[in-house]
Amino acid sequence: MATVLPPRTAVPGRDDPGASLCETVPYRDTLLDTVAANFSHAIQALLDAPDGPDAVSSPLLIAAAHDSAHRGVHLRCWDRQLRESDLLLDPNRRRDREIARHATMLLDIVRNRWPVAARPGRIGIVGDGTGVALAPEDPWPLAEGWIDRRLANPRGLVALKRFSPDGGLAMLRMPRRSRGSAH
Repeated sequence: MATVLPPRTAVPGRDDPGASLCETVPYRDTLLDTVAANFSHAIQALLDAPDGPDAVSSPLLIAAAHDSAHRGVHLRCWDRQLRESDLLLDPNRRRDREIARHATMLLDIVRNRWPVAARPGRIGIVGDGTGVALAPEDPWPLAEGWIDRRLANPRGLVALKRFSPDGGLAMLRMPRRSRGSAH
């Protein structure tokens, strides 16, 4: 019988990323760890952007989502200004095929951890190239206002792979600076 993932609490000291981020899965699962790391590595190319003026609009977080009614993986990203945009995967690009393959594997593993009666039809994960998480109570990251709800309640996220304190999720959690001049 498969172990149910959500909800979980962090194991203090080992996987606890701190109060500003999210809880982590409190046990080791080699397959889950490996696939989450592979997904995180695969999306890194989408997150790498040059510093400078374009850095403001470069993606910080990428969500991969799968709707059981429709085939395929859908990607959405958020930048520093919380602007969202959909990312299209090109099946002719090796990088995009790898992202889709790792996302599909990870989403299948996570979905299968839910009891059949409670299994969501639509599920997604979010990553910043360092960590990967899902929101068990709000599992569809393509829903309107999803990122706002996650930032308001980061403890609603469960990390499948620990986030770096200086990764995209941490940058979004930083207090916003006003555009006014200081005197």
